[in-house]
Amino acid sequence: MKKTILLLWILSISMYSQAQKPEPILSFATVLKPAAYYKEQSILWEKEILKDSLNAFAWYNYYRANRNFSRTDPSDKRSREQKDADLRKIVDRMGKAVPNSFDYNLCKWMAEGNNFEYLSYLKKAEELGSDRTEHLSDLVVWAEVERNIEKRNAYSKLMYQKGPVSPGLLYYNYNVLAGLKPNSILITCGDNDSYPAWIQQSLGFRQDVLLLNIYLLKIKEYREKIFKELGLPMPKELKVDSISEKWFANNLISFLAGNPKNRPVSVAVTCGNQMIQPYESNLYLTGLAYEYSTSNINNIAIIQKNMEQLYALDYIENSFFQDISEYYTYSTHFNYVVPMIKLYNHYVLAGDVQGANKIKAKLVFIAKGRPEEQEILNMLNP
Repeated sequence: MKKTILLLWILSISMYSQAQKPEPILSFATVLKPAAYYKEQSILWEKEILKDSLNAFAWYNYYRANRNFSRTDPSDKRSREQKDADLRKIVDRMGKAVPNSFDYNLCKWMAEGNNFEYLSYLKKAEELGSDRTEHLSDLVVWAEVERNIEKRNAYSKLMYQKGPVSPGLLYYNYNVLAGLKPNSILITCGDNDSYPAWIQQSLGFRQDVLLLNIYLLKIKEYREKIFKELGLPMPKELKVDSISEKWFANNLISFLAGNPKNRPVSVAVTCGNQMIQPYESNLYLTGLAYEYSTSNINNIAIIQKNMEQLYALDYIENSFFQDISEYYTYSTHFNYVVPMIKLYNHYVLAGDVQGANKIKAKLVFIAKGRPEEQEILNMLNP
């Protein structure tokens, strides 16, 4: 018995020591960890810096751990401005220790939040980091803001080749793009509904779609290029450097839909209610996006076409791949629930037993283990 207890104690110490090792920190949009993990990693990487203040990689991970912690800790009551100021202090210390490193230049760029007055730091990071991948997503954004599609595709393809990229999110965004009308404008609201879609386009898929990330549109120089490209005048509310959040919430979609090139406008379901509610009467769910229209659309027919003919859905039940963003892929599966239930009800009304059973099987699989499982099952078995 004593030997067993001693063995368990040794194993627990071993496991604890393994957990106490500093680990490379990825964006929390790629891999989500608890805030406590980022706090612990911040301490561990700071110890590495104390051992060697010229360890640029340690500085990078120390900055990234603190950045992720500030974004994920619900108990942190600091304002966003204060959090950003504290992160800049880390970068300032880093600049004194390793000013000519890839890591410092990238962190300096990141700390300024897509402020293109600091673009020289990103360019320097690109120059110094030919063997690194941490800056590739920022290079994609830079190329997109410049509207240099050739460069954006090149950087996106490098992201795909060098990783880390989630196969599940690539499948999901393939389906988002696949279900859109030709020459659509797609509004997205985050990392995981933008970068994987750009990667798909870099691989040659649905290059006719103009993907517009809502946060990038708030950059004055970028929206000027986009509106000019679409033949749209600059609204008076947006002619100044400071943006009107109210205008973005209440006018952006209908404004874009008025483009003289008659490009259809859709909004990714990942944007959530903040983008959907102001246009509720003119947005029609077509699968993984809402299509904007001032006239009625038979959206059930479009959902059926997308689900039966255009979407690649086998990956949901048969994912024969390791997914670095498993949590986010699992989360996106839930976006299939509402359109699938609408399609299921359509099959039931039409007396299509085979179609209903097929879509029901997928819904049961998606619902399994979720807090909403019973609610979804009740919809399938009224």
